[in-house]
Amino acid sequence: MRKLALGLAISLAFTGTLTGALTGCAAVSAPPQPALSPEAQEQAKAHDAAMAEAMAQRRAAIDRNPIYLIMAGELAGQSDQPKQAADFYAQAADETQQTNILARATQIALFAKDFKLAQESATRWLAQDPKSTKAAASLTVSALQQGDQSTADRALSSWLAQPDVDGLEVFNELGGYIEKNVETAKAIQFTDHLASQYPNRFNAQLVVAKLNLKFKRWESAIHAARRAIELSPNDTSGYDVLIVALSQNQNEAAMTKVLADAQARFPKEIRYLGSLIDARIRQGESLQAAQLIETALKRPEKNPEFWRTLALQSLQINRPALAKRALRQLGRVPGQADLADLLLGRVEAQSGQFRPAVHSFNRVPVSSPHYAEARILLAAAYAQTGDVTGALESLDIAIEQPIDVADQQRLILAKAGLQQSQNLDQEALHTLDQAVARWPTSADLQLQRALLLFKFNRNADGRAALRDILKADPNNAPAMNALGYTLADENRDLDEARRLIDLAVKQDPDNPAYLDSLGWVQYRQGQLDEAEKSLRHAFDLVPDAEVGAHLGTVLWHQNRRAEAEAVWQRALRLDRHHAVLRDTVEKYAPQLLHSDATQ
Repeated sequence: MRKLALGLAISLAFTGTLTGALTGCAAVSAPPQPALSPEAQEQAKAHDAAMAEAMAQRRAAIDRNPIYLIMAGELAGQSDQPKQAADFYAQAADETQQTNILARATQIALFAKDFKLAQESATRWLAQDPKSTKAAASLTVSALQQGDQSTADRALSSWLAQPDVDGLEVFNELGGYIEKNVETAKAIQFTDHLASQYPNRFNAQLVVAKLNLKFKRWESAIHAARRAIELSPNDTSGYDVLIVALSQNQNEAAMTKVLADAQARFPKEIRYLGSLIDARIRQGESLQAAQLIETALKRPEKNPEFWRTLALQSLQINRPALAKRALRQLGRVPGQADLADLLLGRVEAQSGQFRPAVHSFNRVPVSSPHYAEARILLAAAYAQTGDVTGALESLDIAIEQPIDVADQQRLILAKAGLQQSQNLDQEALHTLDQAVARWPTSADLQLQRALLLFKFNRNADGRAALRDILKADPNNAPAMNALGYTLADENRDLDEARRLIDLAVKQDPDNPAYLDSLGWVQYRQGQLDEAEKSLRHAFDLVPDAEVGAHLGTVLWHQNRRAEAEAVWQRALRLDRHHAVLRDTVEKYAPQLLHSDATQ
């Protein structure tokens, strides 16, 4: 029997209070008492001893009182002392043998991770209530934590034998508990035991497969998932787990075969068909992928994601005709017509079918959230056909539509960009001047205008505009990068330039434009090795003519001239008309401008 001191403390506190009261009374004058005879003294001692024994018995009774023990347990729990709460409840269960107290004692012991105490309480609970699912479950997990496998097996059998119990729910609940609450080595040991204990039970093998996925034991997961499929071949769960396990194990061929089997067995499950198409594409089997897409196009699907994915997969195997068919199907799904027209126009434009693309973009209504993007692409399609005037007019019309400010600004930026691409820099500056006057707090408009000012050699105005942006938004990475690069390019205020660019790179470490700026300021600071690393990283991310110009310059100054010329040759093949690149090559290796290797 557990002995706890709280009842004794209460009793003593009460006694102390009483003693204090009596002590206080003793201060009142009283007539002197005559001395007791020896016989009377012995009687008084016997009386005191009897009183003390009675008090001790009363205190012991309080210690065993279930109501007191339950209250003490709840107070301990509220005081964040789960182990003491578990001990109090275990004593209450000892005193009462009531099922509800045993249940509470078990639950608190499990929460306190006192698995020995939990197993003792759960054993008694299940003995009193053999049909209790919770008792069987609690005994299973507490015995498992104790490493008592035979008890855990008996409890699990009892759990599964309960009326109205779903075996899948039992194993899922057990698996979830094992995954979250049992240390890995013990969990793996019990998972393997489950696999061997229930070799012919689908639910058990499925949970074993899932647990092995959690433990990254791919081969064990594959074995258990295959066994689950053998036991219940018409259940998709086994296929799902097996596909994931084979993917994690990087067994592409086996995964593709399972996907094909699953797609054949469950033809209505679109996830298997989509995944099988992806697998064929990854393996370079374009013909098989196209055949599967043809099959998919005949499905009466209403899921827009299915048709978007199918269009993308068609483009991945260079089948724009299939992509357009998928997008036309997307257009038949309620609420998807505008997106379908936008995507259809993009596919047509990428295929060089600019006039059909124009028609598709024109079908996107003003009320669509895709309207601004459609008009920008429409202008690009006009420009591709040589109709720059039509492109600019289409943007002007769109800008005046009742659309939100963000879309208006996007369209204005597109118009300015189109004007610059046609060497209409003065017109572009006028467009941006008007826009900035209308929306002076727009950082995007101010940034575009600042960059254009540098083309007019208005460097002081450009720097001032960039500083205005940073004054309003000190964390604007594009503005920090633009100002830092400008200072580095002008070879001035290099410490400030480096600070600004470092901050921009910190926000976006793999941004090739920021890495190019970083490499250029490092070059200006004489840090050639660091500059080469930054610029090469940028050039690897996105091969670009200007980055190539900078990387070649650094290599040239490292006396690696053959490497520099090779980089410049590659950059010239990318864009031989780029002004910065041509100026750089003209300075260091002018013969490359006339070389057949750069054509």
